[in-house]
Amino acid sequence: MTDIAGTERAAIQQLLDKQAIREAIMRYCRGVDRADPDLISSAYHPDAVDDHGRQRYTGATVGRGIADLARSWKVSAHHVTNQLITLHGDETAGCETYFMAWQSMETDGEERLLLALGRYVDRFERRDGEWKIANRLVIVELTYIAPAGGPPPPLLGLGSRDRNDPSYAELEY
Repeated sequence: MTDIAGTERAAIQQLLDKQAIREAIMRYCRGVDRADPDLISSAYHPDAVDDHGRQRYTGATVGRGIADLARSWKVSAHHVTNQLITLHGDETAGCETYFMAWQSMETDGEERLLLALGRYVDRFERRDGEWKIANRLVIVELTYIAPAGGPPPPLLGLGSRDRNDPSYAELEY
């Protein structure tokens, strides 16, 4: 068996660290889309700050506050795209992630579809071996609101916005 050189070992560790950060962001997005406060909280340190502009969440209120907001939407779907992660040593990292978020909500008695395009600007910290968000700033670059379409065709499989969603059976958290 070939021994891995120190520089290769360090490069592998950087890849593992970046993957752990990506997975925390995915847990956050999935948690919002399922309105699951525990899953949202799993992406944040207990003393984290999340600044959504009009809403600011701190510490233990992050998961519950964001999930409560998410429950006001009939549907939510986050898509993350471009991502840049810069490791600052072994314990901190900066991360910018572009997102598209679709939410269906009722406004003035009509169902509306909101599309938000923006970026998550995060400071991650590794504590007790886990990379989680310590500070998040949400920057919204563009929003678009339009009348929502009709219900999905009956032949499509439907999810739910809670732990009854079929994904929980496969992705235990």
